[in-house]
Amino acid sequence: MSLDFEPSHFKTLISQSADIVNEWYGSHLREKPIYNNYNPSEIQAFFDEPLPENATEAEELLETIRTNIFETSNFNPSPNYYGYITGGGNQAAILAEILRNALNQNNLKWHSAPANSEIEKIVIKWISKFIGYPEDAAGVLVSGGSVANFLNLAVMRKIKCPVDMANEGMYSAPIMTVYVSEQGHSSIDKGMDMLGLGKKYLRKIPVDQHFKINLDSLEKAIIEDRENGFLPSCIVGIAGTTNTGSVDPLRELGELAQKHNLWYIIDGAYGLPGAGTQLVRDQFDGLEMADSILLNPHKWFFVPFEVACVIVKKKEHLRDTFSMVPDYLRGGKDQSDREDLMDYNLQLTKDFKALKVWMTFKAYGAEKLRLAIENDCQLATYAKELVEESDDFELLAPVPLSIVCFRYVGNGGYSIEQLDQINDQLLELIENDGRIFFAGTKIDNHTSLRINLTNHRRTASDIDFLFKVLRELGQKAESELKA
Repeated sequence: MSLDFEPSHFKTLISQSADIVNEWYGSHLREKPIYNNYNPSEIQAFFDEPLPENATEAEELLETIRTNIFETSNFNPSPNYYGYITGGGNQAAILAEILRNALNQNNLKWHSAPANSEIEKIVIKWISKFIGYPEDAAGVLVSGGSVANFLNLAVMRKIKCPVDMANEGMYSAPIMTVYVSEQGHSSIDKGMDMLGLGKKYLRKIPVDQHFKINLDSLEKAIIEDRENGFLPSCIVGIAGTTNTGSVDPLRELGELAQKHNLWYIIDGAYGLPGAGTQLVRDQFDGLEMADSILLNPHKWFFVPFEVACVIVKKKEHLRDTFSMVPDYLRGGKDQSDREDLMDYNLQLTKDFKALKVWMTFKAYGAEKLRLAIENDCQLATYAKELVEESDDFELLAPVPLSIVCFRYVGNGGYSIEQLDQINDQLLELIENDGRIFFAGTKIDNHTSLRINLTNHRRTASDIDFLFKVLRELGQKAESELKA
């Protein structure tokens, strides 16, 4: 029994779906609230029903999607969205997503998805070229930075472990220690846990006043661990921290890694595309020294969710870590020019993420992407200047890339504890209001407003609107404190 629609009916449904997308982009960018503040029970009420035994007309389903999903969702493409590090997506890649779903091919082996496999290799090469990493490096596209960090640590563990870990496990291996700044992403902790390396042996190194890793503290920790019988194995440099956007001294970290024979990972999930621009390129000096890197195109390459990439300087290190071919996957001609993506990552079942990355580079070109990244940095500088020139806001961290951390101080005279209360309340008011959206963070254990500017649609007038709303809600938070 076929589940297909009649061709003419399917074409009509595709057209109706396109109308929903077009309406979404046409009416939500700036004109409407981008956060609707529904509670879980309200959302559940739209969808909580018994298992559907009988069919529903597709036209009815599309209308349900339009009203109950699109209209209740955050409008993340909006320039008024400053929350988690998202790139706002792009419309060329939307077309790519429609087409790759129609292809429905599994990228496990070359002969199961020939074009997919070759395009993935090509976009890895393009990304490497864009940021200045060796173009003969090898990589694979995965879901996000957390999986990419896991895979990078897995490669490091396989290469640096002095015993036959694949057969013997970690049981007879020396304790391997890994080093990252206090600003490192939580996925590194998770990777240490899941790979059996142990969170206890992830050394969180203090940072300086610019939130960059302290090199003296790092080298001291490496030496002490070796003297205490541990095996220092890996340095993770951060190229754009989630909290403030700070970039570690990448060249100096690479030199330390070489000096002490450590694997060197650069976690550039957010920031590494900045290495391809004239404006902030200098901050990424030394990235080519990394043994492996990660970068999320769904952040600063403005590709829709979800796609991240792991790139390893020596292709054989990926294959040595992940290649395992059982009998039932030995189909297809054994040709040296065919490379199976299953040999370079944990997954067998793997979708065609590369198409939307390819489409983004081809539809806009690298130069437009560079200009969009630079525009984000320039707008972050503009926001920083507005804070510094104001009497009612205070900057809490440097602004090296496109993240700005600050707080509302109102008319002044408040204690630190009161400022935390005001800004905590302001964050609640922002969510209830819905005109703008972002999440707070902690800077030196105090509440910070944090805006992330990775959106190619944003202009200076959007920043002006942001501060207009923040002042309005900040004054309300002040009045509630005094009430």
